[in-house]
Amino acid sequence: MVSPKALIKKLFGNESSQALDDEQTNDARVGQLKREFAEHPTKGLNPHKLYQILESAEQGDLKAQSELFDDMEEKDPQIGADLGKRRQLSAEREWQIVPPDGADAREKKAAEQAAEVFSGIEVEDLILDLGTGIGHGWANLELAWGRDGAMRYIEQPTLRPHSWFRLHPDDQNCITLRDMSATGAELWPLGWIQHRHRAKAGYVARMGLHRMLAWPYLFQNYALGDLAQLLEIYGMPARIGKYPKNATDKEKATLLRAVVSLGQNAAGIIPDGMSLEFLEAASGRADVYKAMMDWCERAKAKAILGGTLTSGTGEGTNTNALGNVHERGQMSLIKSDARQYAGSIGKNILWPMAALNFGIEKPSRAPRFYLDTGETEDLERLSKSLPTIVDMGARIPMWWFHEKSGIPKAAEGEEVLMPKAAPSPFGALRLAQSAPHKRIAALRLGDSDEPDAADLQRERLQREGDAALEPWVEHIRALVDEVESLDELRDRLVELAPDLPVEDFAEVMTEALAAAHVAGRYDIIEGV
Repeated sequence: MVSPKALIKKLFGNESSQALDDEQTNDARVGQLKREFAEHPTKGLNPHKLYQILESAEQGDLKAQSELFDDMEEKDPQIGADLGKRRQLSAEREWQIVPPDGADAREKKAAEQAAEVFSGIEVEDLILDLGTGIGHGWANLELAWGRDGAMRYIEQPTLRPHSWFRLHPDDQNCITLRDMSATGAELWPLGWIQHRHRAKAGYVARMGLHRMLAWPYLFQNYALGDLAQLLEIYGMPARIGKYPKNATDKEKATLLRAVVSLGQNAAGIIPDGMSLEFLEAASGRADVYKAMMDWCERAKAKAILGGTLTSGTGEGTNTNALGNVHERGQMSLIKSDARQYAGSIGKNILWPMAALNFGIEKPSRAPRFYLDTGETEDLERLSKSLPTIVDMGARIPMWWFHEKSGIPKAAEGEEVLMPKAAPSPFGALRLAQSAPHKRIAALRLGDSDEPDAADLQRERLQREGDAALEPWVEHIRALVDEVESLDELRDRLVELAPDLPVEDFAEVMTEALAAAHVAGRYDIIEGV
């Protein structure tokens, strides 16, 4: 049998054991990363600077691009809100860890241990951190390992800033940790969740959604700045001060201060002999800037959520039907995100834990992580339409109903809800347990701890009435199996009526009526 250390080296490489004892970012070679501050490349951003940042990223330097993307999400409410919504829609889903198909006892135990570990961490935070890969194209979360006896387990993963990483100069798809070398430090096996999120096609530097959003972000900032300048210049009336020909420089300066003060404070004083005139504010067109900003808003919503009507940036003529179409497109993106998160969690967490603790070497036999993205039907609509469809002869499997309704199927021996019992047609009648006169009198005059006579009457009437009607039910059930239509059933019931046994039922009804009559007379005598 292969030893645990040999198995670790075989599956994950020679440096894998280091990650089980310490975090790579604690290494002295990369310690300077924790002392870095963001440079905020959005300051003074223009088309030339943006092009340089994107080009540098393609050549391996991801730092400026990563910091630009963080600034965009922080400063632009549209980008921040829509990306946050897309991440949250996946994070709020119920998660599940299951063994692979045809699992043996060892694989089932691996799934149980993984589910127990995940119950102890914040899975929603993990999904939100992985969701940063939508904009950047990737996300690296550092793993910390704990130990319980011989069992290894992961603790809450930590998202590391995207600016800490770079691309290997010889491989555009290999992400390394920035250190003092030209290539960067390779990430330790077992030490990271290396999530690659394919929001768009391309290699690592170009697969982030923020690459698509950078230009609308820049254009909208230009339009917003121009609009603010327009409002500042054309939103106020011009103020002109007039001074006499023999005015001194001091008097001119005094007049200028008064003009400025009137613009800011709407109050001021001027020397005698001078005058002020207010001209009507010049008219400027703000609609051209607003049109540019609206286009940028819609472009960002389409890129992030697949449409505008789920982002609040649509036109006023939107219809509910169009909104439903956009929502279905958005749901397709959420399902794709959920599958990609599950793939990274399975590859970087579940398989390593299964291999370390249970010796499972094949990733395909490791436990599987799922986020429930199933859409359930409206229960009220389903309950109204399904009986009609079934009555038409449709053969609908039970698993389909559970899937569409979202109601789980009860396990063997599990307590389940039961339908409410139909009221007996004899519930209003009263029948004594034994001879009517003697039994009723005994219960009326006896100890109050004994059962009420009315309850005993109802129980006996239901029991004996059901027994008397059972032959009727058997005849009618057999008849329903024979006929082919409701009309035929109606005609056959009319024919069957004379042949139904009524003697037992008539006897039960006679006794019930007699008991009820005697009970009523007794109540009158006792003054009830």
